[in-house]
Formats: sequence, structure tokens, C-alpha cells
Amino acid sequence: MQITIEKLKAKSPERRAALFENAKKRLDQGGQEIRDLINSSGLPLRSGGITFSDPVHIRMEEVAWSSQGKRLMLEATEAGLPALAGVEPLIVADLGPLYHPHDLGTVDAGSIVGEVMRHLGYELAGRANMPAGSVAKTAATWRPRIR
Repeated sequence: MQITIEKLKAKSPERRAALFENAKKRLDQGGQEIRDLINSSGLPLRSGGITFSDPVHIRMEEVAWSSQGKRLMLEATEAGLPALAGVEPLIVADLGPLYHPHDLGTVDAGSIVGEVMRHLGYELAGRANMPAGSVAKTAATWRPRIR
């Protein structure tokens, strides 16, 4: 069966997600083309927010908690930017079109960043606009926790 953009649009987000995962098992038999079509379509793979078991959430956690992710969050914070501004480029590079605001993906990313920043000894300082070109529009700013 040939998968087209029209057929993808007719499927529910959950059916597209299942197709995306199944195609991963058959990369050499046309699966890569299906994954590429789904990625380039911009169509959501979820109808609601992201769950903790969602592969996108799990991958955002891995990126944020990585040594590079933590370093970039701290660098952004030191520069007066939201911590998400430091790690979001890594998330975008890793997840591509699977990271977007319409399924609360940017909210989820901000929540994960908050967990990391609190773990690193920071407290919420406020909110600020994200840099131009970011997927998220605003995010939390952080300051070292005063003890």
C-alpha cells in the first residue's frame, strides 16, 4: 500500500504514530520513506498532551539531563535567557518536527527543564521571551537558590 499525504491526513494522530513506529522496523523495505513523509508532513502524532511514557517525552528528558543539555541550560541562564533557550536547539535537532507547541510539547520541554534546573540548585526567577526562531515563545528564567 502506497502511503500518501492524503492517507496520512485521514489517519488519527495515534494511527500515524503507530505507522511511524512500525516503519522503523522496516527501514529497508520502504519504512524510511514513510518516516520521512510523516516527519515532513508536520501532522501531529498525538491528539492530546504528551504523556510521560511518550517516546518524545522520554527523548526530551534524555537530551535535557545529558551533560551537554545541562551545560547549555546553565550557559543560557548565565546569559540572562530562559534555560530552555540553551537546550531547545538540541531538542529540535534530535526530534525535528516531532517537537512542536500544538501538542503541548514546548510546555513539556519547559517542565523537564524546570526539573533539571531545580536539581542543579536553581529557583524560578520569572518568565521571558525565547530568542527569535525558537519553537517555544516564552519560558522560565532561573537564578541560583538562596539558602
